[in-house]
Amino acid sequence: MELLQLWYFREIAHSGHLSRTAEKLHIAQPSLSQMLKRLENELGISLFDRIGKRLVLNENGVIFLKYTDQIFSALNNAKLELAEHTEKKEKQVTLCVSSASLLLPEIVKQIQKADPHIHLRIVKDPKEAEEGLPMLRLYSAAKFSQKIKVKRGDETKQILMKEPIRLLLPKSHPLTEKETLLAEDLKGEPFISLGVQSDLAQIIRTFTGEIVWEPEITTYVDSPAMMRQFLKLNLGCAFVPEYTWYRFAEDTAVLKAVHDLSMERYLIMEWDPDLYQTEAFILCKNIITDYFIKYNRRFRSIEEV
Repeated sequence: MELLQLWYFREIAHSGHLSRTAEKLHIAQPSLSQMLKRLENELGISLFDRIGKRLVLNENGVIFLKYTDQIFSALNNAKLELAEHTEKKEKQVTLCVSSASLLLPEIVKQIQKADPHIHLRIVKDPKEAEEGLPMLRLYSAAKFSQKIKVKRGDETKQILMKEPIRLLLPKSHPLTEKETLLAEDLKGEPFISLGVQSDLAQIIRTFTGEIVWEPEITTYVDSPAMMRQFLKLNLGCAFVPEYTWYRFAEDTAVLKAVHDLSMERYLIMEWDPDLYQTEAFILCKNIITDYFIKYNRRFRSIEEV
């Protein structure tokens, strides 16, 4: 059994198609098919079920893929650790940020100040990350669940912040004068929202699904900056996080609580515990953790006032 066979098997498992895999690997499809047949003969079992033109992992294949992934993960970790051991330190870290992007410039500034040689690759989707490189993912969710690796006891994620979600209204809106704002008061109001696939939009849908009417979203935007501009045009109101969007559009909008619609989100940092953690990765993780510890203290002091 050769590593090349395992690599090809892994690629087929991920794509589900011989033709697509052969095209990606720049080899002839018959050669790829023969390789898979030799591997299955050597193991004495079939790894895939043939369903039409697709190859779907059977139970044997799922087990074999698990160990194949571990082999390549171990080899990648060896490469990263050896690079550090020989002082050819890997200074690349990927930040996958789908929430709290307004705070990202300050976080990057602190990382660069701590080590200007760290090369950050910032992406929005984990699929954009380069396989095998250390990655920290920042995202938000309506609930938090910690998955513990039973074998090693390593954490896979941590809470950076828990924050309320409030209603943002243009200053000229008549509801800004209402002392106690209720969900019913917002029925029929036009809303501005981040894209439907964004973390924030999905969290808001989780909570607003509990009321008898659905918010009328008339405008979707790609970024907080665009939302700020649309609020200035009085195109609608919006639900936004209270702390990470602190003072967002405060010159043109007012932040208010909806008393019978309690919404909050968890800001979470997640990583792969099976991937070797380089010094650069650990530094970035610690800086982000410390940044939010201080950021949380800031808002606790504001609440006390």
